[in-house]
Amino acid sequence: MLVTPLSLAAFMAGKIALIGGDNPHAKGWLETATNCPDISEVVLCGDWGDHGDRYDTVSDIKGLEHVPSVEMALVCARNVDAPKCAKQLLQAGIPTLVEKPVARTSAEVAELNALSASTGVIWSTCFLNRLHPAVVKMRDLLNEGIIGRLVSVEGRMVTSSVARRDPGHWLFQNEVAGGGILHWLAIHTVDLVRFISGCNYSTVTAQTATLIESIDVEEIASAAFGLQGGAIGHIHAAYALPRRYGDISMVFRGEKGDITWQSWDYAGRQDRLIIQSAVEPWASQEYVELACPAPGGDGYGGEMGTRFLQLFLSSSRGERPSVCDGNDALCALQFVEGAYKSAQTGKRVELSS
Repeated sequence: MLVTPLSLAAFMAGKIALIGGDNPHAKGWLETATNCPDISEVVLCGDWGDHGDRYDTVSDIKGLEHVPSVEMALVCARNVDAPKCAKQLLQAGIPTLVEKPVARTSAEVAELNALSASTGVIWSTCFLNRLHPAVVKMRDLLNEGIIGRLVSVEGRMVTSSVARRDPGHWLFQNEVAGGGILHWLAIHTVDLVRFISGCNYSTVTAQTATLIESIDVEEIASAAFGLQGGAIGHIHAAYALPRRYGDISMVFRGEKGDITWQSWDYAGRQDRLIIQSAVEPWASQEYVELACPAPGGDGYGGEMGTRFLQLFLSSSRGERPSVCDGNDALCALQFVEGAYKSAQTGKRVELSS
């Protein structure tokens, strides 16, 4: 769903809890939350070390059972632990954000969705790239019909090698993480294909490999997919770059043109759209290039992270729909699981919407 702009004045200050501390994005979210003008206090639960000491608005509570009355919680725990934390929070009536990918399995996400439905307490995951200016613009342009009927999609998420990240991290232990590059990073691409196109996945056929480091999750994944409506596509993901961060892009092709988002390349972060269309007024130029930079700022996601928290707070008060929801988290993990099943069996996997 699209998110319309809201002024900062539209938000009220709230008290939130950050749960966990051992997710790679946890410290960034702590900085984002404590600097957010719409959050009055941050309560820390879990192992945060001394990271809370430099923030005036942070109180420290060790156990999840001691969470006081807060407007919302953000779970930044390991994948193996996050669903259990989220379940306790929803049972306590606390609207909850859970860092992606939320869990090791889609069954755990489905359980959270059922609990949310029975309690009436909302939850979501942190697919904050839905707020990226390039994503918003691409989705708008597709809805305007400038490429005509969608026929194919290409996604690339190639990033720094495991050796540059820490091979001993829990992210590379299947029992704790649940998967590798497709599960942890390319899940953003998986979500954005569905979000931008407006189409659910219908099938996936995949291969995975671990060829560089001795870890028990995949370093490389290649997944071909079908979308409801007939378009087909492909996602390639890898921890493979020895000297730089990213080779990250998406392309949406239609019968009348295509739109490319070049997010990262060999020269660094680009965040530009390249548009070719046979539809006026775009047809008068061979191609159009638009700069769509991510807004800056401190903490995880910069201004996008701040806005994501603001919007979820507003959603928790019933003031607006969520940027994304539990069903979006479920669909993304079902795709990942389908890809893993295909890689293991060598067969195409049918996906439910």
